[in-house]
Amino acid sequence: MTIQENRAARGLFLQESFGVLSTISLDMPGYPFGSVTPYCVDNQCRPIIYISHIAQHTRNILADSRVSLTVVEGSGGSNDVQARSRVTCVANVRPIGDDGADARERYFRYFPSARQYDQTHAFAVFRLELVRVRFIGGFGRIYWIEPGEFMTTNPFSAAQESRIIQNMNNDHSNALRQYCGGGPTEMAGIDAEGFDVLKSSRKVRLTFDTPIRNIEDARQALAAIAKCKTSPLT
Repeated sequence: MTIQENRAARGLFLQESFGVLSTISLDMPGYPFGSVTPYCVDNQCRPIIYISHIAQHTRNILADSRVSLTVVEGSGGSNDVQARSRVTCVANVRPIGDDGADARERYFRYFPSARQYDQTHAFAVFRLELVRVRFIGGFGRIYWIEPGEFMTTNPFSAAQESRIIQNMNNDHSNALRQYCGGGPTEMAGIDAEGFDVLKSSRKVRLTFDTPIRNIEDARQALAAIAKCKTSPLT
């Protein structure tokens, strides 16, 4: 396993926005139960999900925290789904308490409509504590990855990330929109390896040529985007 393969696995996971969450069924003891769920990641690249207390998978989780989350490369991949890259995160799920406000707010930036869910059903934020990660990147590229190799720390605190996002969305929205090919565009998150935008409510991942380490690196990388005349999405 190389640094490049670790980055490819993490890049795929950060690129997508939903996967199949498999829990251990209460109604069918011993059998796996799969359910599609949106996700984003926290500042350690751990998956965050927002699920209803009345959902079958939530009841399963509260009885047995062992799960897997499988993510498959999206529409940009091969027409043969088995030829697409995929990542399976084997994990234990933990509810996030009052100390998880930053993760909760980050989730809502990626899925703004989720803010309304609590008005109809009780929802809660859960974190997947990774045990191991399986990456299939193509023929001959099949690996187990340890959590410490897969996870990476966001160089920005929640407050710093929020300020960067507000600055881009409020002061540089035209440049961001142009860079992303036009249409409604908002930055949702930024980390060492790239940033995410919601383009007409669809998440799009844009990566940096070189990982950034601090606010100054971010400023330079985003300033270059503001000056760019062509979009990587067109």
